[in-house]
Amino acid sequence: MQTRTALLGSVLALGVTVAGPAAFAAAPKPVCKLVNDAKGDTASPAPDAALDSQLDIVSADVATDRRNLTVVLRLAALTQSDAGNPQGRIYEFDFTAAEKNFILMGSLLPGGNDFGVYTSDQRLAEGESGGRAATGIGTAFGVVDTAKKEVRITASLDVFAPYARLSPNTTIYNLAAFTYRANGLAARPPGQVPVNVTGSFGLGVDEAWGRRTYYRAGAPSCVRVGR
Repeated sequence: MQTRTALLGSVLALGVTVAGPAAFAAAPKPVCKLVNDAKGDTASPAPDAALDSQLDIVSADVATDRRNLTVVLRLAALTQSDAGNPQGRIYEFDFTAAEKNFILMGSLLPGGNDFGVYTSDQRLAEGESGGRAATGIGTAFGVVDTAKKEVRITASLDVFAPYARLSPNTTIYNLAAFTYRANGLAARPPGQVPVNVTGSFGLGVDEAWGRRTYYRAGAPSCVRVGR
């Protein structure tokens, strides 16, 4: 023991750092596809099913960094315009944090795209249906990435802060994604007013659930937050 102490002291005197086992630990693996869904399982009756590819969810994710939260819905197909849905398409991602329910929604409409954030006292569980009243709490930024067949929606963490602080390691759970065939109306009216986010603005086409999955805020993810 005396010999080891002496040797270690000489190494430190030379300015060399001796790394312990923890220094070589593998970096956490990024999480990905926390929500998965089978392709071709949309709810539209024939012949509309052939027009549903741009509303057909195949997977979805949520991720955060120090400033923003981003959700992504991956689809069977995606183009900037959709002749099969001339009144538009709506994409939604739901989650719960600190016992508060949140909804991020993107409306791709003939008059332009609209992205917003809501909070709700109601939450749909898998297999349930019905309307939900929600209140808009802020705007979001959206990307329609036709190359990756992704709709990405980003909001500042400041939008959520009055309801739930999404600080590092906060558990984000009850993950779910939905798509709707729009009726031409924006899902986010002016002001912070209650709206019915299920059925008022379109016909539900697909849903996907993150069964028993969750995300820890700030954890590595395949999602590039803010982009």
